[in-house]
Amino acid sequence: ILLVLFVFLINAFFHRPFLESFLFAIALAVGLTPELLPMVITVTLSRGALRMAKKQVIVKQLAAIHNLGSMDVLCTDKTGTLTEGRIQLERHLDALGKDSEQVLRLAYLNSYFETGLKSPLDDAILEHKEIDASGWRKIDEVPFDFERRRVSVLVDQGEKRLLVVKGSPEDILRLSTHYAVGEAQGAQPLDERALASIQALHDSLGREGFKVLGIAWRTVALDHPHAVVDDETELIFAGFAAFLDPPKASAAHALKALAASGINIKIVTGDSELVTRYVCAQLGMPVTGVLNGSEIQQMDDPTLAVRVREANLLCRVTPAQKNRIILSAKVSGVADLVEVYRRLAARCDYPLHLGLTEAGMGTKGVVASTAGLS
Repeated sequence: ILLVLFVFLINAFFHRPFLESFLFAIALAVGLTPELLPMVITVTLSRGALRMAKKQVIVKQLAAIHNLGSMDVLCTDKTGTLTEGRIQLERHLDALGKDSEQVLRLAYLNSYFETGLKSPLDDAILEHKEIDASGWRKIDEVPFDFERRRVSVLVDQGEKRLLVVKGSPEDILRLSTHYAVGEAQGAQPLDERALASIQALHDSLGREGFKVLGIAWRTVALDHPHAVVDDETELIFAGFAAFLDPPKASAAHALKALAASGINIKIVTGDSELVTRYVCAQLGMPVTGVLNGSEIQQMDDPTLAVRVREANLLCRVTPAQKNRIILSAKVSGVADLVEVYRRLAARCDYPLHLGLTEAGMGTKGVVASTAGLS
């Protein structure tokens, strides 16, 4: 606009014809627009990158700002994003729901001798209480992986050799045939009645917002040389280690602001449904549907794309399943767009062409320099 006015005024100053001056100014603006547009866009996005830097967000690719602004679905983790990320071990309970030092000792031995992928839960166990492990030595280990969702450590005390297993309560209970009673650790058969009681204890902890790990062990021969996955059978269930990670105060406001902007929020987490529901209730986020990792594993991609549209809590998922969920969310949006074009084409007398491009941010476009959704 300024360019058109400037050229028009210059021509008027030299008493050029009014109409010719106006048309020349318009033609000049139209001709220069394609040349100046990349520079204008770059300058505008650069100013946006500076504003985002003040909010502790690093922009590595300017185009990512546009992609971020066109977002309509946000998949977010829970731990450290919606919660404080300061996990503390609060309770260590046996199968009857009583405080148990034996459960703490077994959990400590497992975390202390674990050399694989340590988690914040391991740090919380080790920081909770220092236990003398000098009388024990590590023989072998079966590292944690996201498919098994547990870690096993083979330790020796001279007079006995134990395989100590820590992991997802569902998997630990599935592999256990007995449960320990009292500090003497007398073992009782894990029948249906005992299993239902233990499951009820687990659910009550989840409803209170506790993140729960199952702890179990089994005695092996003194000459047992290695720990393998096949050893994780016929375990004696010791109890639960319960952790608290309080919701982040700023997350509630951020979730409301995102919802007000028309963004559909989905929580994708490895935690249980009960714990995730507790966090959602604390943050004032309504639950529209729930999908668990075990259900996702049985679904093909088209089915998952439909179910992802309905659910906003996706729990007990593995990293591979998280990738499927994100791709399904994108495919779901494309399906809506295709349907709109199909209906529009049916009303037109000429063919329509729909071109689809990848609109995701990618992995290198925007980097948050601080954890959390705020």
